[in-house]
Amino acid sequence: MKTLKMYIRRATCKIYKMCRYKSAFTTLTKLNEKNIIKSKSTDILIPNQLIHEYVWEHLDKWYDKTAVICFNTTKSYTFGEIYNKSLALAGVLHNKFQLNRGDIVAVVLPNVPDFPIVFLGTIQAGLVVTTVNPYYTPDEMAVQLADSDSKLIFTIRELMPVINKCTKILGRKIPTVLAEIKPSDSMPVDCIKLSKLCDIRNSSISDFLNPDDVALLPYSSGTTGLSKGVQLTHKNVVSNLYQMSSPDFLVNLETKSNFQDVIPVFLPLFHIYGMVGIFLNFFAKGCKLIMVPTFVGPQFIKILQLYQPTLLFAVPQMIVTILNNPKIKYDNLKSIRTIISAAAPLGALAVDEFNKKCKNQINLIQMYGMTETSPLTLMQTTKLKNGTKIGGSGFVIPNTEAKIISLTDDSTALGPNQSGELVVKGPQNMKGYHNNPTATKKTIQNNWLRTGDVSYYDEDQHFFITDRLKELIKVKGFQVAPAEIEEILKSHPSVEDAAVVGIPHPVQGEAPKAFVVLRQEVKPEHLREFVAGKVANYKRLVGGVVVLKKIPRNCAGKVLRSELRKL
Repeated sequence: MKTLKMYIRRATCKIYKMCRYKSAFTTLTKLNEKNIIKSKSTDILIPNQLIHEYVWEHLDKWYDKTAVICFNTTKSYTFGEIYNKSLALAGVLHNKFQLNRGDIVAVVLPNVPDFPIVFLGTIQAGLVVTTVNPYYTPDEMAVQLADSDSKLIFTIRELMPVINKCTKILGRKIPTVLAEIKPSDSMPVDCIKLSKLCDIRNSSISDFLNPDDVALLPYSSGTTGLSKGVQLTHKNVVSNLYQMSSPDFLVNLETKSNFQDVIPVFLPLFHIYGMVGIFLNFFAKGCKLIMVPTFVGPQFIKILQLYQPTLLFAVPQMIVTILNNPKIKYDNLKSIRTIISAAAPLGALAVDEFNKKCKNQINLIQMYGMTETSPLTLMQTTKLKNGTKIGGSGFVIPNTEAKIISLTDDSTALGPNQSGELVVKGPQNMKGYHNNPTATKKTIQNNWLRTGDVSYYDEDQHFFITDRLKELIKVKGFQVAPAEIEEILKSHPSVEDAAVVGIPHPVQGEAPKAFVVLRQEVKPEHLREFVAGKVANYKRLVGGVVVLKKIPRNCAGKVLRSELRKL
């Protein structure tokens, strides 16, 4: 009976896609336009499909397999259980909470097994998911909930004190549903248990949705300014999922009756990298996801021993942890075929040290993206010639175009090995910023999205991200990239981590200042001299060197330079 139902559902879904919407995106590049870089891979057909249609398309192949399991509690769900529970939740959101198409629902959850149920149930109901950092303060959370006008909150019991303070700041009560409730836990007043909402069996997926509808509203600082809601449509996200799954960039192996790729999910699901790049991408392929709230060395070793993961998604700081922890040896990592690093560039020194530690037996590849591009635009690959280069971010993915524009003349597209701002065009580019048409116009111009990242590509069209445009230090008219000096500092044997910012200077305008975490004691003056011997005069650390116990970073591993400037 189950197999028949799956066959009917899958066939109906395919007919629905073919009849309701026109076919794929096409690339609009003018053949005579100069210095426009396209993918080395053939463009692919991308159906006008809804996110949940994409996710459930092959459900019958792994219906009874484990989809997610919690590392802390061992709580788990099969794909079939998540399908049925999310379908039930979709109907309840309409009937019980009287939410309408396009209403926004806040998901304030760490990496827990109930996340897929909440996420998929919400979008199947025709609602918009805005994921909120569960480690936000009440004030930070209130800003996002107010701007998004969220009508419902999904969270866990432990976060209720923060939620209550947040709603008090907002001056309004927001209905709240609690996931991960233990039988022994008492229910807070005015809260509803998620499990009760997932037991109703007379629900169905909304049939009025359009791929151009906004599905996700993650918040990002974007290319400049304060945090903004990024409007990602079903079409944006599905396009990127197909692009990531194109043959030249595919990293997983096919799920079969006797095989399933295993992926620990350390990176937060509220962030676009974890949400789309890991969860949606590999959930839809039948992979097993190990939900892990935080990444720490001892925990990582235990996960390696218990689950023998085959793929690992990381940020640079996780790679540094692997390198610096003597207890994490190559023998512990042998089950892993590929490690993918993103969110910030991984320096050449770290790549070299990793390859030595792992005896060149584990593929370490980097990729680049941003919330505004759903997220992926560039990716390294072992399947194409020159597809992996130390310090690089890879080739342009299919159905995407990129160019480097001059920092002084944005009408000029630059050639190889010329540094400028990276701009991209593709079906994964966001619809715009929520409630912010001014920021949208500054970021999207003639369908090209300005990333705000300084980059260049070489003769092989391999791209290298060197810095953020807004983080460049201006010294007497010269531009200094913090990443360049940071890489030099990290090459010193006494330095474990480093970050560089610009500070005001009465003569130079700005001066580079370094913050370092040390492996062993060394005088700051020695580090200043070390850098001075390797750079031009205007790049020297005139602002000084400060020793810290830890470099402040956000959940994606990016340096919080605004905090460093206050020190």
